[in-house]
Order: sequence, then structure tokens, then C-alpha cells
Amino acid sequence: MSSRLRASLRACMFTCLAATVWLAAAEPARAGGRHKVPDLRSAPSTTRGPTQGVMLVPLTIHVASNLETRAQTLHRVRVAVARANRALEPYGFRVVVHKVWIMPGGYDTVTRRRDHRRLAEYASIDGTVHVFMVDRLELGSRLSGDRGVRGMHWRYRGLRKRFANRQYVVVNGDAPATTLVHELGHLFGLEHAYAHSNLMCSCRRGPRQVFTLGQGMIMRREARKFFRANLRSGTR
Repeated sequence: MSSRLRASLRACMFTCLAATVWLAAAEPARAGGRHKVPDLRSAPSTTRGPTQGVMLVPLTIHVASNLETRAQTLHRVRVAVARANRALEPYGFRVVVHKVWIMPGGYDTVTRRRDHRRLAEYASIDGTVHVFMVDRLELGSRLSGDRGVRGMHWRYRGLRKRFANRQYVVVNGDAPATTLVHELGHLFGLEHAYAHSNLMCSCRRGPRQVFTLGQGMIMRREARKFFRANLRSGTR
């Protein structure tokens, strides 16, 4: 990793502290006396891979959901980040919350292409991965049946210069804790897998879901490209 990239990511750590304190202060989300999201801290660890040269992945969290309280949303963020780190740390990554933004009204539902572009207005190229927490997310033709999905990685491929190279992740309100790390896998170059125990399988289930060593190597390579491209583009 270049010295310039290390310096940029190191600077993110200072801003991370305030966001982390805010996340830690939020009360766990409860429904009927029970956690709405299971505590996944005791889940089995992933297969160990290369751990040298830890790469920070700073997240900018955009809270757009309206169907749950802010504390519930932030609890889901904490759980999802912890789950992501269990999967990514064996391969030399650590996800950190850099900033948390409360979105204005009208961004909680993402069902059309123009909704994707509206979110892109907030996904500036600033050296972080932008994550939008929404209530409803749909993909595909409006003529099809159930279009609801739990997460999405979006990259702009049009001709508008102000959106060039912008990309982000969206997480739905009913998404499991593995959705964030699944979409980060797409962001860092992974395709879908077919094994139920693989985090890149849409059919994933069971108590232990992991990345393979090969997937970890791909993500390391593509993450370097992502952050270097951010540095070349500058903040915009």
C-alpha cells in the first residue's frame, strides 16, 4: 500500500472515533422484550487466511430508513460491521465507521433507476465506502412479481461526469447481518457463489458462512484499486 494511501486511511481513523462512540451509545433495538437482530458475536470464526498489512475500509453510513427508530438502525449497523469484520479480518481487512449521516426525507424507498441516481448525489468520492440504510429496496422490471432484495452494490456507468466512478452499497430494512459484507464482496470484485456456506451465495444459510482464500485475495487486490482510484479522482 502506498504511503499516500496509508496516510489517507490513517486520517479516517480520527473521524471514526466520534461515529463509533455514537454507535456504541445507541440502545439495542428491541421488539417485545427481545432483540430484533440476533447477537452474532459468538458465531464461529472464519477460516484463517493472510493477516499481514491490515487494510482499513472506512464506511460512511447514510441513515434513510423511517420504519424503525434511529437506535434500531444503528444497532443493525453495529451488528453488520461486527459480522463483516469476522469475515474480513482473516484476509487483512477491518471495516470501521467513518461518518454517520441522517438523510432528509424521501430516500427510504429505492425502487426505480432514478432513485439510484438520487442516492449517488450523496456518494461523493471521498475515500470511504458509502452505505445507505433504507426501508425498501427493489430491482428489476416493474412488470415482474416480487422485486424486493435485501442489498445492492451500485456503480454508475453513464456519461454524467459528476457521477463518474461513483458507487455505493444499499442495505434493506429486513436484511440479515451478512448482507453488508456480501455487498462489500461485490464492491471488491466478487461474483455470486453457489455453496450455502459461502458469503457470496444468495442462498447462504447455516451457522458458519465464510469467504474462501481465493476470494480474500481478489478482494485485497480490488480494494487497493478502489482506494487508489479514490485518491486519483480526489474528493468530489
